[in-house]
Amino acid sequence: MGFVKFLGTAGARYVVGKQLRYSAGTWIELGGTRLLLDPGPGTLLRCRRSRPPLDPEALDGLILTHKHLDHSTDVNIMLEVMAELGHKGRKGTLLAPRDCLEGEDPVVLRYVRRYPERIEIMEEGRVVEIGAVRVTPVRHRHGDAETYGVMLDSPEGRLGFVVDTRFTPELPGRYSDCDLLVLNVVRLKPTPEIDHLSLPEAVEIIRGARPKLAVLTHFGMTMLRAKPRELASKLSGELGLEVIAAEDGMQIGSERWL
Repeated sequence: MGFVKFLGTAGARYVVGKQLRYSAGTWIELGGTRLLLDPGPGTLLRCRRSRPPLDPEALDGLILTHKHLDHSTDVNIMLEVMAELGHKGRKGTLLAPRDCLEGEDPVVLRYVRRYPERIEIMEEGRVVEIGAVRVTPVRHRHGDAETYGVMLDSPEGRLGFVVDTRFTPELPGRYSDCDLLVLNVVRLKPTPEIDHLSLPEAVEIIRGARPKLAVLTHFGMTMLRAKPRELASKLSGELGLEVIAAEDGMQIGSERWL
């Protein structure tokens, strides 16, 4: 069976910088395909220390949603390790926005680009197949960084990842028909000048998209102080569907959303 494992659940600079929650990425296995989403600081370490173990050399692909440090810091080492440290030639796929690879400050180092077998550029609606998974990017609004959420279609259902973004009215419809919907919820209350979802905005997306299972993650300080697990439990009753708050190291099997 497939699963999603949250190697880290930190969001916002303070929580990441203080490591109040780990800032590693999200490991996803669907239909026998292994993907890593947004390898932030500490991803390699959290993979190596995971229980049960996760082998980065078994990865089929890495997905970067945008170039901010809490989402991309470990991308270069993970690309090298995915290719088995370069000993067996090119291996795997990197899917990333154009500004992760081009412009004044690309986060994917040029010498590391020899490791993946394929490098695919994210574009709105452009479907990229990685093994058994079809990845469809969804354009988000997140400051000056080119940012995409992703829809993953696989033999084990449709998964949506609403990453860092300003709320827009079309988001609930863009993530409809998901079996599992994961949302980055940095703030407890809306803050117009910050391009991150707040809890009420995440609730609006969940209410419109109606997934079988919704997971809150990527917490800032206001969310941590409010106790995400208790907030999620309350939302489950209000929305009439299961909502849970991710914790570092939490693994969710596909039987939970199928």
